[in-house]
Amino acid sequence: MFSFINIYIKTLGCNINNLESEKIFIFLKYFKIVLQKNFYNSNLLLINTCIIRNNPQRKILKELNKWQFLKKYKKVIIFLTGCFSEFNNLKKNKILKIDILFNSFCNVYLNKMILFYVKNKKKIYFIKKKINFFYKNKINNYLLIMKGCNHNCSYCVIPQIKGKEYYYDKNFLLNNIINGIKKPFYEITLLGQNVNSYYSKLINFDSLIFNISKIKNIKRINFLSSNIKDFTKNFFFLFKNIKKLSNHIHLPIQSGSNFILKKMNRKYSIKEYFSFIKKLKKIKNITISTDIIISFPNENFFEFDKSLKIIKRILFIDIYYFLYSKKKNTISYNFKNNNKYNNFKLKLFQKSINNNNLIFLNKKERVLVLGYIKKNIFIGKMDCFKLVFFEYFNYEIIGNFILIKIISIKNNFFLGVYDN
Repeated sequence: MFSFINIYIKTLGCNINNLESEKIFIFLKYFKIVLQKNFYNSNLLLINTCIIRNNPQRKILKELNKWQFLKKYKKVIIFLTGCFSEFNNLKKNKILKIDILFNSFCNVYLNKMILFYVKNKKKIYFIKKKINFFYKNKINNYLLIMKGCNHNCSYCVIPQIKGKEYYYDKNFLLNNIINGIKKPFYEITLLGQNVNSYYSKLINFDSLIFNISKIKNIKRINFLSSNIKDFTKNFFFLFKNIKKLSNHIHLPIQSGSNFILKKMNRKYSIKEYFSFIKKLKKIKNITISTDIIISFPNENFFEFDKSLKIIKRILFIDIYYFLYSKKKNTISYNFKNNNKYNNFKLKLFQKSINNNNLIFLNKKERVLVLGYIKKNIFIGKMDCFKLVFFEYFNYEIIGNFILIKIISIKNNFFLGVYDN
């Protein structure tokens, strides 16, 4: 019945969830798969969930309501995976009328789950808490090097959902990269809830970056997301000497107030944050992106104003900002939360954000040439993940770093000219 399936996947949340959704295809090799853009053309519907904030959780319920309505008129199997599967208890999840519920550790059993459900018509709720297998993957732009988190930020449910930090073995990661490389060049982004806390068998994050930089076909190394408390002194040496290491860094600050940072249990001060950035800028010209939480409990307008001052003082290329979401099983769940001015703060913050892309205008930027879209029109990517389109005649530049002068900005991509 299901030797040929149409699958629709809805992914919510971070890059780690995007990576997990890609891996799902690896474990469906038994079937012939067609990825559908619309859920109503599919017979297998899968939602990869996120519950870090309330908004994704509302999207989950909204999407499932549509799918359950479709099920009245068509034979479909509804899957749910991701953080929601581990955070909510099974009784609550059963109310949602999901056919197969599993967490990311159970991806390897996906074929068996589908076959069991089709044969027995029984719902499956499968949650594993430990990894006892490894799988090989074709190398793509993302590599998950760890799971879980040990930091216990007061607003975050990741330690409760994903558990303590688990690190993939260095040899496994390097072999996975080397065996998966087929193209002449790749850029890679290392992923983890707190990626620079990686430590496995006396190999730390710095050593891992150094080893990856020695792989010939790897042209650029990025990483998401990091905490300044886990960087070592050696990282500054690497940042200076490894040209493959991206000149962009995503460094969540979460708040401009030391008082709020302490309530969040972030374990660094604004002074330490500035000091770290200052050291990086002494080494080379960098771009920075960040995360900020608005209306954290006990954040009055005086504390909120400090966050507004931060985004004016530091030219963040991208700011990912969110209203605080109250979550059970977090330390901040019992904090007093004044929601009265949430929307006002959000609008004020949005108006205060400047278009910092303008800092690139008429400047030369390092670009990795990815390919071409039509004759003599090439596409490249800057260290800060921004795409650049430019005109050139020599196709040998593909896979190399070149300098491009930015002459125009169009929404989230740039137009440039090749500059020797």
